[in-house]
Amino acid sequence: MATGHLRHFIEHYLAPHPTQEVKELFVSTAILDFAVSAVMIFEPIYLYTQGFSLQQILLFYIAVYVLYFFLLPIGGRICRRHGYEHTILFSSPFLILYYLSFFAISYNRVFVVAAVVSLAVQKILYWPGYHSNFATWSQKTERGREISNLSALIAFTSAMAPVIGGLVVAIWGFKTLFVIVAVLILASNIPMLRTPELFMPKPFPYLDAFTRLVKRENRRSLWVFIGYGEELIVLVLWPIFIATLIPDLFSLGIIVSLSMLANILATLYIGSIVDEGDRLPVLRSGTVFIAGSWLARTLVSSGLGIFLIDSFYRVAKNMVGVPLMAIVYDGARRTGAAEAVVFFEMALSLGKIAAALLAMAIFHFFPDFWPGIFVLACLFSALFSFMHDKGKQPVA
Repeated sequence: MATGHLRHFIEHYLAPHPTQEVKELFVSTAILDFAVSAVMIFEPIYLYTQGFSLQQILLFYIAVYVLYFFLLPIGGRICRRHGYEHTILFSSPFLILYYLSFFAISYNRVFVVAAVVSLAVQKILYWPGYHSNFATWSQKTERGREISNLSALIAFTSAMAPVIGGLVVAIWGFKTLFVIVAVLILASNIPMLRTPELFMPKPFPYLDAFTRLVKRENRRSLWVFIGYGEELIVLVLWPIFIATLIPDLFSLGIIVSLSMLANILATLYIGSIVDEGDRLPVLRSGTVFIAGSWLARTLVSSGLGIFLIDSFYRVAKNMVGVPLMAIVYDGARRTGAAEAVVFFEMALSLGKIAAALLAMAIFHFFPDFWPGIFVLACLFSALFSFMHDKGKQPVA
């Protein structure tokens, strides 16, 4: 009887037949995300503690995403020429260089430039390679579960990362944390080196990437992906807001870790729904919940409130992210993985640049007006509701 229940759970909630390439990507991503999760929430806080104003921190990320936007077609070309897994491998040294430069900012602010450039280059190599790899090797009949399984695995392996990161920072400082993260970044490439990658080199014209952005048939998709501007606010400004309420970084890490654990089972359930039925109702319900979570943040004033909102947001974000990425990957299989992924990432970059610029304007005219920032994130997240699930999605 127990065996039957276990088989039902595996078939219903877990992807039963992932390819070897997807399995390797799962392990690699879990290791990398554990490393990045240990330090990511503390990155904007670190800049804040170094005396950077909120506007300067936003300007830092604007510079990253502007550079990322214009370099992305080069990342797509490298993917097409050298393969997806190799491109992911090429990104690792630049991520390590980013953290080294980031730490060196405490000695001289000139290292801000090196940090911006290295992070942008890492992104143009990693994200096209990651998404193209997943789009190419994931199974259509279980794609929703594969995406949700990876999200749940990342949440599980990364749940303790903010706690560990906060503890390391509290005892030994940011320098030690960055060294540990660098070692894990290198280790994340080992799973993908086990088997040779099969790929056919193809051309990827630079200007074609910009042409796709302005095509009329892609306009709706462009606005949907611009909605990811709210992600910049949750990754950059939300941690700083939390730090103003909870100055102790170890306690902050515990709260974030608990909220990550809280959404694992919900994420698995979302994946099964996406594979078994219509994806858009799940996505649109998630959009409403994300928007609601941003409005609710205007009332947060304690650690318990932060935990509840952060947990609710993570579940809602997966309700949007799992079906949305399943639709994107379906389109990538039809229209070309690198083309679809670069379009997605370029549109996403525009959203994050716009969100950062608008947030800067809010802080300029209304200093420390956090409710205005949360309403801005709510408006960006509402754009996810325009997603459609048609054969021509997302790139023509």
